[in-house]
Amino acid sequence: MLNQQKVNHFGKLEMAFEPRRGYTRLVHVYQQPPLKASRELYEGSDPTATVFLMESSGGMVAGDRNEISVKLAPDSQVRLKQQSALKIYPSHTGEHCTQAITVEIADKARLEWLPEVIIPFERAKFQVDTTIRMKESSTLIWGEIIAPGREKRGEIFDYQAFQSKYKVYVEDNLIAFDSLHFKPQEMNFSAIGLLEKALYIGSLWIVSPLVKNLAIRDLQDMIQQEHSLQASVTKLTDQAIHCRWLAKEQRTLHKEINSMFEHMTTLL
Repeated sequence: MLNQQKVNHFGKLEMAFEPRRGYTRLVHVYQQPPLKASRELYEGSDPTATVFLMESSGGMVAGDRNEISVKLAPDSQVRLKQQSALKIYPSHTGEHCTQAITVEIADKARLEWLPEVIIPFERAKFQVDTTIRMKESSTLIWGEIIAPGREKRGEIFDYQAFQSKYKVYVEDNLIAFDSLHFKPQEMNFSAIGLLEKALYIGSLWIVSPLVKNLAIRDLQDMIQQEHSLQASVTKLTDQAIHCRWLAKEQRTLHKEINSMFEHMTTLL
């Protein structure tokens, strides 16, 4: 019998949004399995289009690649939700799973990306590159959570490599560049200045012309109310702030980051 080699998946999802008749519509979508987008959903008269992003394969295996492209026309309002956690399976071949996300936000458009956890399994290797280009008048609220592995199975930093590059450009000026590169077998995460006693990492990026009106000290007080977490707010520019959490367990982190996310949506 001939040995059949695994065919790596190459998922592609292209989405373009624009306002039509008072609501933001998904006017273009290209889906290549296993990536898929839901139809637009709305809450009452709110013109924001809520779309769920789905990964039908159940997770990424060594050599798999996902590409996600999102474009917002002027005045569009979009909220993207991942349907479930992104699972990164063990790399038995030594190859990485890779994901590339590119976003373009036009004048006075608004994008919200709700955080869902990324779970690298034992021996997993994963790379993600996120690039966001936006206008000075547009708004971005973007969250993410990174797990140490399948904690309930005792997999704590048993993956091989995790690398994330996150870039935000406003009017072609790079205002944020966040790079995380973890190799657990070569790093002592409990050391001072790394994760110390934390297991989970949460981030929230807020970019908007209305940021200048926010009281950063009040946000700092709010984010530090949960004493089981380490958290801080950093002002990047007059229109951008970054919130980061270090947590010992996922449930509390998820609750806190979603609470801050919803708080920001009411302020901006």
